[in-house]
Amino acid sequence: MNTEKKPKDTVLVLGAGELGIQVLRAMSNKVQEHTDVKISVLLRSEAAYAISGSRKARLDELTKLGIAVVEGDLQENSIDELSELFAAFDAVINCSGFVGGPGTLIKITQAVFKAAVARYFPWQFGVNYDVVGKGSGQQVWDEQLEVRHLLRQQNATSWVIVSTGIFTSYLFEPGFGVIDAQSKTVCALGDWKHAVTLTTPEDIGKLTADIFFHQPTFKNEIVYIAGDTLTYSELADLMSAYWGIKVNRKLLDRQQLQGDAQHNPQDIGANYRIAFARPDGVAWSKRNTYNHRQRISTTTASQWLAKQHGM
Repeated sequence: MNTEKKPKDTVLVLGAGELGIQVLRAMSNKVQEHTDVKISVLLRSEAAYAISGSRKARLDELTKLGIAVVEGDLQENSIDELSELFAAFDAVINCSGFVGGPGTLIKITQAVFKAAVARYFPWQFGVNYDVVGKGSGQQVWDEQLEVRHLLRQQNATSWVIVSTGIFTSYLFEPGFGVIDAQSKTVCALGDWKHAVTLTTPEDIGKLTADIFFHQPTFKNEIVYIAGDTLTYSELADLMSAYWGIKVNRKLLDRQQLQGDAQHNPQDIGANYRIAFARPDGVAWSKRNTYNHRQRISTTTASQWLAKQHGM
């Protein structure tokens, strides 16, 4: 384990994708209030040295935000190699998502421990994996639960899990299979009373930065946030109002969802629909969230829809 004294208030954010860039923007804003904090971001070499296109635009933005770029590859680098990169930082915020493939999130967590990082925000921006448990239908969710076990088995690195529900936009993605804009159909997964919690990446970024700098410091805690929590029945009502017509309501019970997944093994959405067809673990009351307690406004599903065109 790396025991060298490392600079205080140095933060490494892993990734600058859909969520990472929002966290970086929000952290940069916070740094104006906490001038001693230095923010860096880990990018793969092709992103770190981009000379044109959207990656170049992203690099230019990071430069303007005062964020230093560290080169590394979460998928290809070993635990030892990642540990060497992480060892220079006091805190790591993992915004990498699931792109590294099976085992990557566990590898990152082990590298964080080996580097003796003082504070870690793992990629747990999702559901309550403790309640969901293993066998949800999602292999990556099983790995997320294993990461939680690893966090709790040690006490050298303090950790904070930010539970967000799903990204708001994903609920409305055709591939998820809940909302069909063409046929004006809303599907319920398992039961019309089942609910889902959702939050936009912008709100997750803002709240993650707020939670990071909150005093007293959060330590070894799960912090729940939410943009909105809706039952599928409430979602159908919302879409009816949004489209201005009576929507088709279709209940997909677990038997049908499991059959769909078996007949379409390549359909990622089919497995996700099984995972969300449950009464617990994937939703929580907005009244019980950090943003509600702190009176921080977040984007509801209705507000998100109001900003969309053509749905």
